[in-house]
Amino acid sequence: YQRRVRGMVNWWDYGKKVPYAVGMDVLNYDMGNLVKPCKETMDAGADYFHFDVQDGHYGPLISVGSPVVEGVRKHFPERVIICHMLVLNPERFVEQFAEAGCDCFVFQIEKTDSSTVGELIAKIKESGMKVGVGLQQDQDVSSIKDIISELDMVHISCGDPCDDEVPFNPDMLDKVAEVRKLKKKMLIEVEGNVTSAEMTDAVKKGANLVVSGYKGTDPLTEFKDMRFIVNKLKYGL
Repeated sequence: YQRRVRGMVNWWDYGKKVPYAVGMDVLNYDMGNLVKPCKETMDAGADYFHFDVQDGHYGPLISVGSPVVEGVRKHFPERVIICHMLVLNPERFVEQFAEAGCDCFVFQIEKTDSSTVGELIAKIKESGMKVGVGLQQDQDVSSIKDIISELDMVHISCGDPCDDEVPFNPDMLDKVAEVRKLKKKMLIEVEGNVTSAEMTDAVKKGANLVVSGYKGTDPLTEFKDMRFIVNKLKYGL
C-alpha cells in the first residue's frame, strides 16, 4: 500500500493552511455491504473514513479489525482512513493497521502507560502513519500537554464512542478550544453524535475534522449539508 496517494494531497498532507474535512463513521452502516454506502457517502461530500476499533476490553463491544479496514482500502485507495483505537495495549495493533492501509492511528491516552507513550508514538510514526490521541469527556487537556508537540491529531469525543445513545455534549467544544490554543497547526477531530447543526460551532472552537454522527433516514443529504459548510469555510461561499 502506497501511503502517499493522490487523493490525500488536497487536505491530508497539508502545508501552511490547516484543512477542514468531514468524516464518515463506518460503524453507522451495514457491515455486510459497506462498498455501496461508502461510495455514496464519499460522492455526497465526505472526505475520509473513520473507524472506531473496539476490542471488547476497553469497552463492552467488539467492532471491526484490520481486515475490514483493508477491505475498504482496496475499494477506496485514494481516501484517508483514520482508526480510533478503543483498545487496551494499542502498541499490539500498530503494524497490522499500518499494513491494512490506516493513515492515522489514534490511541486513548488514559489507557496507555505513561512510561511507554513515547515509544508508542515513535512506533506509529515509523510505520508511516500519522499519530493521534483521543480525549474522552472526563479527561483534561493537561494530560496531553507534554506530548502535543509530537502529535498530528487530537480526537475529542463529544459523546461516547462505546455507546451511541449518549447525546452530543456541547461543553466538550471548550476542550477543542483548549487544544487549539496549545497547538495552532494540527488536526483536531470531533466525534459523538455531531451533525450539521453542531458542525459550525465545533469549527468555530477550533475543530477542523468532523465525524458525522447523523443517524436519520437521509444521510446523503446530511453529508451534502456538511460539505456545504466546509466549502463556506474553505472558499468563503
